[in-house]
Formats: sequence, structure tokens, C-alpha cells
Amino acid sequence: MGSSSSKQAVMPNEGSAHFFALEDDITCSVCLQELNDPVSITCGHTFCKPCITSYWATPQPLGPRCPECRKVCPRDQIIPAYRLKNLVSRVQLAVKEEQSKLAPACAVQLVYTDAWGKMWLDESAVDRCFLEGEISDYPLCLICVIGEKRRGKSSLLNYVLRALHCQEKGEPVSLGEQDEPLQGFDWRSGTDSLTKGIWVWNRPFILERNGEKMAVLVLDTEGALDIHNDRETCIKLSALSMLLSSFLIFNVNAHLKSTELDYLEMYLHVSELTGKSFSLQYLQHLNILVRDWQDPDNCGREAANSYIEHETEKLRKNKKNQRVLETLRSPSVSSFLLPHPGKTFLRSSQGRLTDMDDDFRSHLTRYVSDLVGGVWLHRKTDVHGERISCGHLGRMLKDFVSTLQAEHFSFASPMEMFYVFENLKNMKNTVRKLQEFVEKEAPITSSLFKILRVRPSQMRIKVNEEASRLLDEYEKSLKGGNDTSRMKLMDEMKTLLDQVVDNFCTEYSKRFTKCAVGIGCAVGGGVLSLAGGVLGVAVVGTVLATEAVALLGSTTAAVVTGAVGGSVTLGAIGTGVGAGVGGVIGHKEKKKDQTTDDRSNNNGSTSEDTQQLVPKPE
Repeated sequence: MGSSSSKQAVMPNEGSAHFFALEDDITCSVCLQELNDPVSITCGHTFCKPCITSYWATPQPLGPRCPECRKVCPRDQIIPAYRLKNLVSRVQLAVKEEQSKLAPACAVQLVYTDAWGKMWLDESAVDRCFLEGEISDYPLCLICVIGEKRRGKSSLLNYVLRALHCQEKGEPVSLGEQDEPLQGFDWRSGTDSLTKGIWVWNRPFILERNGEKMAVLVLDTEGALDIHNDRETCIKLSALSMLLSSFLIFNVNAHLKSTELDYLEMYLHVSELTGKSFSLQYLQHLNILVRDWQDPDNCGREAANSYIEHETEKLRKNKKNQRVLETLRSPSVSSFLLPHPGKTFLRSSQGRLTDMDDDFRSHLTRYVSDLVGGVWLHRKTDVHGERISCGHLGRMLKDFVSTLQAEHFSFASPMEMFYVFENLKNMKNTVRKLQEFVEKEAPITSSLFKILRVRPSQMRIKVNEEASRLLDEYEKSLKGGNDTSRMKLMDEMKTLLDQVVDNFCTEYSKRFTKCAVGIGCAVGGGVLSLAGGVLGVAVVGTVLATEAVALLGSTTAAVVTGAVGGSVTLGAIGTGVGAGVGGVIGHKEKKKDQTTDDRSNNNGSTSEDTQQLVPKPE
């Protein structure tokens, strides 16, 4: 069961068979593996380059022979098969995708927390469900269910899987055959929990309407509302559930209890804060599903609306759980009452429709049909209401978990976790600001004179000043945490800024040297003679030297003037003189750049303007 059988193959069955047969044609007959760095020999056969080289390393009586046809082939006539190499890569990728489609779909654990509360992510599952192939560009609807353990969450999702399976094939929505055993997310009747963390159905359902495609993913959670679990794990899992879902089912038993309202209050707080941190819309749709409703004659959506209105009035009078009260009044909330499924169903381990009471089966069918039929209304969006793609959400998921893995954060409240995300988000923004600053100071398109105007030592001072300013700005923006954690963040921030400074200054020094050498070569080599003989060189050289004086100052102007003089008096030798002078100044600037920080620390003064560009003769 699941979307594995509902997926259409990339090609017809016969074409698929030929496709897999092609894999034999790209196999090396020496190592019996797929061709690696394929090469052809003179007989026309193809092998891995390492394989044929190793094979021919053993001396043969008549010379090197082809391992397949036994013809003698010159050892020095091995031709790289570039097109075949590209074909092999494409076939390997396509075969893996085809094999993946043929494998049965199943629930895989996407996220879990270990015994120490650290969160872990199955990145291969993220890649498969969110980032692979065309699916990364599809908009998505993500259905997620949260609630206390052993309240029928997994079995509910399995009926949703059946309905999505029908919709993907373009068939009328159905919960399956009457005697069909329930499969999908693992479930059992009883009190023990089976799923820990967040599980995902590992094959998204691809729906199409009016030429537009959309992926629908289904998530099951355990532990986000487990009263026997620690509060920190509850906060982490609830935040992630809220962050991912576009249709969130809050699964409760019998009625909304005060404990569940308190947890829902926390969920809403977490959702609001994490949504801000990741620029995702806050609580797209919340569906409150009440199971085992005590009045089997008054169930469904209409009865649920009356019940929620009654609960809203109670909250208003008690002035408690104000976030819940505000949310229940919003149009982004729906509700449904389900009766008890019957004793036969609870005693059975098969989950068959025939074991359900008739009224439960009828209401369950209506609930699931309405949910699946409305998935197009619940595509995931950002804070601006713009639809986001599977790829966007998958990358965000990786960022979320990697942030929590950076160290063991202790969250006594949702606000503390919000502070962590905000501090790290500000850290990225601070690095980005410094990168934008250095790009503005020395763009790639800068002219030679603009680069030579500011020596590397001066540029380093300027960039270091900006980095210090940004570091102070970041310290003022830090939220929450104790002195130890704030100090760690400041150390990390300083390290990142220092890396940006060092990388930029190293590259800038190279550009400065290149510009100095370039001007020396161009002027000293008499390139300017195109202006009209020796006189033209002198005239244009004078203009160039004058411009250099205005733009660069006496130091670099001396390079230009000396180079021009060399071109007039020494002809072709001027190229070497100019290049030499440019090289010297570049070398000296690089050396000064490396020692600027030490001089600053010692309150020393630089005297590069008075230093000799060319060493005095002994």
C-alpha cells in the first residue's frame, strides 16, 4: 500500500526493461563494474582506464591484447570516451531513480532525539522526500498529526495514505477494501508508544490539477505531547512540527482537557516564534480532531463547530490560554468530532474497515475525504503568503536541526529556543554585512588606479575597523542566555569575521600586486607607443603619470613615471624595468600587509611612503 504502486513509471514497462539492459552495456568486462573513466582501444572495445592499464601491465607474448576479442592493440592508442562517460553518469542516476520507484514505500524516521536530548536528522530521507529531481521545485502540502501517544494518530494517517493513493491515480477517494489490513505507519492498539520523534512517508504523493503539480507529504509524530517525556524534547519536536506542516492535526481524546490546552498554548507560542526565525507563515491551518466523542449521534464538522464555540466561551470567561482563544476564533482553524470506533476494531490488530462501527466508518470517510480534497488549499507558504517549494523546506529543515546540533541547548521555554535561532540568524546577517562591505570597497570591476589608490595595509585597517564595529553591533543584539553562552557566541562571531577579513585581504593583496606589475609592464614595454612613436610615448606617459599623481599619490606615481622613462630611453628593456618596479612594490606591500597588525599592537608607525621602491645598490 502507498504511493509506490501509484507512481507512473518514467517510461513504459518495455522501455524500462531495455533501460535496465543498457546497464550491461556500460559494464567493464575486466572489473565487471560500471565503467569508471572509460577509454576505447583500437579494436573498438571500451574498458575502465585503470582496468585496461593494469591488465596490460602483465607482459603478453604477442603484445597487448584486448581482454574481449583478443586482438593485438597498440598500448599508446588509448582514446578517452568522454561522451560515454557522460552517458554512464546519466544512466547510473536514472537507474537509481527507477529502482527507487520500484522499491516499496514505507515510513522512515526523519527526526529523532537521543537519550541526551540531542536532535538528529536522517539527511538521506530529507534528500529523497524534499530535494531529489523535479520534486525539489514542486510546491507542497505537508500533513502532520500531533497529540498524546496511543490515540490513533498513526492509524488515522494510514487511511489518509490510502485516500491520497487514490487521488494520485485520479480515482475516487477511498479508504481501501473492506477486509484490507491496515498498513503504512506502524501502529498497534494499547498504551505503549511505537514511534519516537518524527516519521515521514518516504515517497511524496504527486498530485496534478490544471497542469500544475504539487507534492503531498505525510508526517507522524510521537513525543511532542508526551507528558512522560521531558519538556525540552517536547518544545523541540513541537516547534519542528509546526514549522514543517501546512495542515496540522491536533489529535485529542474525548474532549479538550486543560493539559492539552496548556500544551496547545505552548505549541502556538513555539509556532509563532519559529515562524519568525525562518520566515514561514505562522500556523497555516490547525485542525482539532476529537476522538471517541461521547455522543455518537452528534458528530462531524457541524457538531464540532458548536463544541469549539462552547470551549471558546469557557476560555473567554476564565481568561486563560489567550493564544488558544485567539486562534480558535480565526478562520485558519477547523474541527471534527469522531465517535468511538467500536470494541471489535480496538481488539483487532488488522485495522480493517469491516471491524469498525458503521457510524465511525461513515464519519472517518467523510473526514479523510474532506482533508484530501482540500490539500490544494493548504500549500506551504512563507510569511508573505508566497508558496515555497519542497527544496526550500528541505534546506530549512537541515538548518533547523544543524542549529540545535551545534551544542546542547537547554530550553526551559519556547522563548529560549527562539533566542538561539535569533542569535544565530543575526550571526549570519553580520557575516553577510561584512562581505557586502568588502565587496563595495573593492569590487571585481575596480580599475587599476582604484586598486592602487589603497595599499593592502591601509585596506586591512579599514576592513578591521568595520569588523570591530559589526562585532560590537552583534554583541548588543544578543538575546537571552547566560554570560558563558554569550561569550561562546561572541568568540564564534569574531572567528567568522576574522576569516572574512583574512580571505579578503589576502585576495586584495594579490590584486594590488597584479595591478602594480600590470602598469609597470604596460608602460615600460612601450605599449603606449601606439599614440605615435617615441614622442607619443612621452606625451601619453606624461598624461598617465599626471593622472597617477592625482589618483594614487607620489609612491605609485613613481612606478608609472619610472616605467615610462624606461620605455623612452631603454625601449624593450623598459618592460623588464616596469615589471620589476611593479613587482617590488607589490612584494613590499604584501610584506607590510602581513605585519600591519603587529605594528598597530606595538603603537608603531609605518613609513612606506619613504621607503625605497628599488633597493639601493651595494
